[in-house]
Amino acid sequence: MGQTGADARREVWIGPGVDQVAVQRAQVRALGVAAPEPARADDALVRAAAAADTEVLVVPEGMAGPAGGLGAVLRWHG
Repeated sequence: MGQTGADARREVWIGPGVDQVAVQRAQVRALGVAAPEPARADDALVRAAAAADTEVLVVPEGMAGPAGGLGAVLRWHG
């Protein structure tokens, strides 16, 4: 994806469900995943966003983005 910042390439843990993403392996296991797999944070979060039919915005190089390289705006519609 060409993202910069420490968080973009940080390793996270995922399960087979697109919403099974965590910073620590034990957190994904707590979601019921028997064999968590490592993934890059930017890849895992874009996968989850795409599956949820949400928007993803990539900040162009040279423009100020979120600290660490990744950010999210979460809204709940109930």
